[in-house]
Amino acid sequence: MFEKFKLNIGNKVFKKELIGNSRKRIAVNLDNAKSIGILFEATTDLHMKKIKPIVDYFFELKKDVKAVGFVNSKKYLDCHIPRLQYDFFNRSDLNWHYKPQNDYIKNFIKKDYDILINLSDSSCVPLKYLVASSLARFKVGKYEEGFDIYDLMIKLDKKTDTTENLILEVIKYLNFINK
Repeated sequence: MFEKFKLNIGNKVFKKELIGNSRKRIAVNLDNAKSIGILFEATTDLHMKKIKPIVDYFFELKKDVKAVGFVNSKKYLDCHIPRLQYDFFNRSDLNWHYKPQNDYIKNFIKKDYDILINLSDSSCVPLKYLVASSLARFKVGKYEEGFDIYDLMIKLDKKTDTTENLILEVIKYLNFINK
């Protein structure tokens, strides 16, 4: 019951912050993008393995890429060691209504990435906060009814709704934009 209350408060604060976000919205394609932020669920080693190909792909394209993963636990695993392109935060970094609270998260939000890609769904409130608060110019995420914080939403059917397919669709559409 208390968890549901915290989630409701978190969603209200989230919507309030969404209204106050003044960013420059610009449709950016992959050729023109210099910096890319990626948000993802990072609780298990399997989550990490699913994200690595897109981070490597953007890095090979000489993009300034930063992937931030949310670990839905108070403890980190060995796979959560911060590296050049990866940072992590966990439940210990959240306030009581699930808003992320640490310095590198604040820096991530303030950076005006050319493209921000959220590879999780809206059920992950901490990542939803980051998307809403980010100053990124072009935000991309999975389509969800009544959820309009993205500039580009990718809709997958139930048979193809996987992180791997979302990644492929994101790359495909980012290559088409403004061409």
